[in-house]
Amino acid sequence: MSGEHAADVPDQALRLALEFAVGIAAAGVKIRPPVAFPPELKRFLRFHKLPPAALSQVRAAVEGDDDFRSRLASVATIELVDQSGMLWLARPPGWEEEIAALVPEQAGDGETAMRREERRRQAAQESAARARAELLSLGAELERERGAKAGLVADVDRLRAEVDELRQRLREAQRAEHATTQALAKTESDLHEARQAPLQAVAPAAPTLDAAALHDLIDGALSTSAESVRLLTEALREIAERDDPVGFEPEVPAPRSRRSRRKAVRLPGGVLAGSVESAEFLLRTIGANTLIDGYNVAKLGWPSLDLDHQREQITVAAENLAKRWNIAMTIVFDGAAVEGAHASGRRRVRIVYSPAGVSADDVLRDEVAALGHDQPVVVVTNDRAIITDVVAAGANSVTSDTFLALSRR
Repeated sequence: MSGEHAADVPDQALRLALEFAVGIAAAGVKIRPPVAFPPELKRFLRFHKLPPAALSQVRAAVEGDDDFRSRLASVATIELVDQSGMLWLARPPGWEEEIAALVPEQAGDGETAMRREERRRQAAQESAARARAELLSLGAELERERGAKAGLVADVDRLRAEVDELRQRLREAQRAEHATTQALAKTESDLHEARQAPLQAVAPAAPTLDAAALHDLIDGALSTSAESVRLLTEALREIAERDDPVGFEPEVPAPRSRRSRRKAVRLPGGVLAGSVESAEFLLRTIGANTLIDGYNVAKLGWPSLDLDHQREQITVAAENLAKRWNIAMTIVFDGAAVEGAHASGRRRVRIVYSPAGVSADDVLRDEVAALGHDQPVVVVTNDRAIITDVVAAGANSVTSDTFLALSRR
């Protein structure tokens, strides 16, 4: 029980156990978390050998904290605290009587006490040596574990980087697939309209014409062969002259030359599509014309500003890039009715406002179509419909987000 005291056992008989308690408390202060011990022992932690006057005070502190005394008993050995100290710390049944029987023997046999003291000292030295050896072993094991952990962290970082790159490639592939699907759908729609147009033009003048034969002629005209187009033209003229003696000249569009179609600028190896680096490469391409969807970029970059200040911010950003890289840019805004719409003090940035009843999207498409097919064109927008149309026309596209990131570097 707490505070239980063997009054007939002198403090000197418990010296080894008391000094052991102070040593454990002193060592416990240096580890983390620290070992709890009676606060009364703090003033004795510097002592390796307790003075006689301190024995009773240390004894009272230990006997007043049963938890601390029990922890001491769990790690003490007879070699360190002798038989009396072990009984006093552990306190098995009948411990007081056993200590009382040991005290006269310990007090009367000085030579035996000296030999016992020497054995305890040797045991303590061996225990300290074993502890140091174990500490060194644990230190080496800790270093090995740290090295293994560092290797695992490096592997995890490498794998994360690879996963991020694969995800980026997947997103690019999905965007390319989406753009291709839209382009194919538009192409099929255009082909369908082209097939229907000759039928609508010829049907009223030649109601008796065999439909299957006419479809065959139209399919031939839609091929890339100029000879097929010529044959279709002659066949339609013959049909018209037969049913309309006055004469008929069908409007058949001339086949486009493969050389007249604009080709998109190809990115160099190692540059990822959609990255800031790819945007810089496209904008700085020699002879490239950059067309910017004004409000699409401005509203994304400066959403809290009014339209006038949004126009000013995107114009300043474009002007800075144009000066930095010596390139020409055109910004297209909605609304020719905007005050000052036709006035721009910018030398490198051309400002265009859509006329009444026409959207900036259509102006962008017209600007792309008006430029020579041998000139590279870059369109800056997040509008998917515009991107689909301008890419189909051989232009390159840069997202508004990427352009803003590039302008703020």
